[in-house]
Amino acid sequence: MKTNNAILIGAALAVAGYFAYRYFRKKQKQNNEKKDVETEPNKDNQNNRTGYSEYQKKVMEIQSILGVMIDGIAGPQTNGALNKKAPVAYKTYGVITAKNIDFYLALLKGPANLIF
Repeated sequence: MKTNNAILIGAALAVAGYFAYRYFRKKQKQNNEKKDVETEPNKDNQNNRTGYSEYQKKVMEIQSILGVMIDGIAGPQTNGALNKKAPVAYKTYGVITAKNIDFYLALLKGPANLIF
């Protein structure tokens, strides 16, 4: 009787291990696919040879001026550097968006570029 229980317990553990392996393997593949999608440039604009949208190009130009990693994503590093460089404008206009990116770009290139 004890050997039968041991066999059943061992079989149950093997089945549970198999399903745990499958679950974590599936999660790992999903995470890798997400990373691939996040790092690929936007290819919606077919006229754009580099694959980046106009917004991403402007973000990359701002990132170049600010001296942060150039990836075309206006994330926390870019917005943090912008906040340090132009705190009054950042407090007024907030994070970089499609609506205010031209303002920030003109401001960072030089106040003479701002058109009122």
